[in-house]
Amino acid sequence: MLPFREISIEDKKQIEEKLSLEPARMTERCFTDMFIWRCRYRTLFAIQGDFLYMLSLGEDAPELTYLFPAGKGDRKTALEVIAQDARERGKPYRILGCTQDQKEEVESLLPGRYAFTEDRDNFDYIYRSEDLATLKGKKLHSKRNFINRFLQEHENNWHYEKLDPAKHRDEILKFHHLWCERHDANTADTVVYEHCAVWQALEHYEDLAMRGGVLYVDGRMAAFTMGSPSCSDALTVQIEKAMADIPGAYPLINREFIAHEGMDFPYVNREEDMGIEGLRKAKLSYRPVELTAKYRMEPLP
Repeated sequence: MLPFREISIEDKKQIEEKLSLEPARMTERCFTDMFIWRCRYRTLFAIQGDFLYMLSLGEDAPELTYLFPAGKGDRKTALEVIAQDARERGKPYRILGCTQDQKEEVESLLPGRYAFTEDRDNFDYIYRSEDLATLKGKKLHSKRNFINRFLQEHENNWHYEKLDPAKHRDEILKFHHLWCERHDANTADTVVYEHCAVWQALEHYEDLAMRGGVLYVDGRMAAFTMGSPSCSDALTVQIEKAMADIPGAYPLINREFIAHEGMDFPYVNREEDMGIEGLRKAKLSYRPVELTAKYRMEPLP
């Protein structure tokens, strides 16, 4: 079996060394996402030879879920290593996070070995930083209007602050707890995992090279957001929360955060929509320049 173990913050350097060999604007290739959500997905990693292997055990999952192996070397052997690991664990398996180029590579190396299924719910939404920061053009006219209505209503009673974990940590944790209560988060487990991710991002803010912003309206926190670099040309937004009873808070924190903290990156990855209809509509409305296609791989009999 592969020597899988839990991810710690001390593993960041060696994991990112492997990820950097195949840079991609995708959630599955971002250490921050792996780390802050590791409790939710029970994510383990192993480095063997030229490749990084990731395994998600999930909760009572009937099958093993691996991520597409990251690295440079003999890809055919790397996939055989995963197949052998699954056999030794005695469970069926699947591989997630396979890009279009990787799909074509596997089909060439191992024809007829895997079935590929488009994983639309996990496509990453990629935007130009300038588009999100300025909202210029006819296509984003409705976003500008939404923010203008917010500004007219609140006038000088709002302000943006760069997130400082020493200053904002406790307030953000309280805000997030209230957000979960008001938005009727799906299950108690979901609340725990989300709160854990927020706490981990704040606790390891500098180690993860996090950036963040906080929006205040009428003297109280109305929204916060955090993100981190995922590759040399993209900032990934991992967390964004705003109160629904303050119309315009979401588009404003999005605009202000990128304008203040994200302009040194050409692109912004706002991650996947998870198949949630409202979230998909919202992400598409910002006119992404790319949807990073991904495929699920399942071995054929």
